[in-house]
Amino acid sequence: MKQWVEVQDQSAIAVVRRAARRLAAQHDWPKHRTDELAIVATEATTNILRYAEKGRALINAPAEGKGDKIVMIFTDRGPGISDMDHMFQDGMSSGDSAGLGLGAIRRLSDEFDIFSGSEVGTTIVCSFAKDSPLCATHGVEAVGLRVCHPNEEECGDDYLLRQTPKATDILVCDGLGHGPEAAAASLEVTEAVTATRSFNSEPGAVMREVTEQLIGKRGAVAALVHIAQPQMVLRYAALGNIATMRVRNGEVKRLPVRDGRIGARATRGYEETFDLEPGDLMILHSDGLKTLRDSYLPQGLLWKSPLLIAGFLLDRAFRGRDDASIVVIRIARDAD
Repeated sequence: MKQWVEVQDQSAIAVVRRAARRLAAQHDWPKHRTDELAIVATEATTNILRYAEKGRALINAPAEGKGDKIVMIFTDRGPGISDMDHMFQDGMSSGDSAGLGLGAIRRLSDEFDIFSGSEVGTTIVCSFAKDSPLCATHGVEAVGLRVCHPNEEECGDDYLLRQTPKATDILVCDGLGHGPEAAAASLEVTEAVTATRSFNSEPGAVMREVTEQLIGKRGAVAALVHIAQPQMVLRYAALGNIATMRVRNGEVKRLPVRDGRIGARATRGYEETFDLEPGDLMILHSDGLKTLRDSYLPQGLLWKSPLLIAGFLLDRAFRGRDDASIVVIRIARDAD
């Protein structure tokens, strides 16, 4: 499922529930877990219709999870939840706010987060593991999401996310245009990156090798991040308009980029190296999202989980006329 499902009427409940079951079946999930996914999909979508009238849902199996992880995002712009503790009691709800089934949703999820208020509506994110606990993050929590252009079946945006105890390596790329040709261009980049021997340490060297290899191709823009652990030193290289920002103690630093694209000429792109601190947040996204000004970063959002931040921004800043991708990284507050 690479598109937002617009939740506007009762038919959306069955659409979202079937999407959850279909995705689980594709990855051979056991029946009891598939049934739990369906319950969550039904409850959360019903809440949107009952209390916010409309919203969106996204169900995805991140590539880095190899089918062993499924995430769900539900978001609306309704009145929000006024008494969160009360609403987590199973079956509890009120006439003017969401709440029905929140207790069951949280209980059935391996990871759960919620962001709600009168000015931001409600966003719920859930992660589910197929049959074993979700993997340790080794001090760096990173998640990625992507959605297609509303009229396309293939996504021209892509990302890679590889984590070991010693490093986190990330690629975000956006094939030129959208649709199958853009998806093929992104695939060329991801395959070229994973084939390099420098992907685990030298973003600038990777960018140089990939741009040299793909001269004359359709092309893409991309950003590469390497975080050495436990030193928490970040190395970065970017070419074209993949936006990258660091948030530290509420202050936003936007990293520069170098104009150009993969497919034109060989270059290392724009490079930067800096130390990360506990609690730092990194956000990378394609131009399928609007520039993340303060209006897209309401108070309290950046303290939530990376998955919730990614899901909220993928909805609120989505342009709706292109593919979109986002990766959110948080350095654990006890990473030192």
